[in-house]
Amino acid sequence: MQQKDLKENFEFVEKNKEKLLEEYFNKYLLVYKKEVVDTFDTYEKAAGEGVRKFGIDENFLVYHLIESEPLNFVYSAVI
Repeated sequence: MQQKDLKENFEFVEKNKEKLLEEYFNKYLLVYKKEVVDTFDTYEKAAGEGVRKFGIDENFLVYHLIESEPLNFVYSAVI
């Protein structure tokens, strides 16, 4: 059940990203049960508030809201 909750929170952000970007660009969203509970300037503040409000046993999402996700890649040298 917990994995499902986290996935639903992530899907909520992705589905509403355009609207959320207008109001919360470059903020860390604290999302719980498919609702933006609060926004913060840092991940640490958002995560800390999530633990304070919901405890360590609940699944909440901290999402850094930016226009495009950074590309992650691995560079491998041929030796």
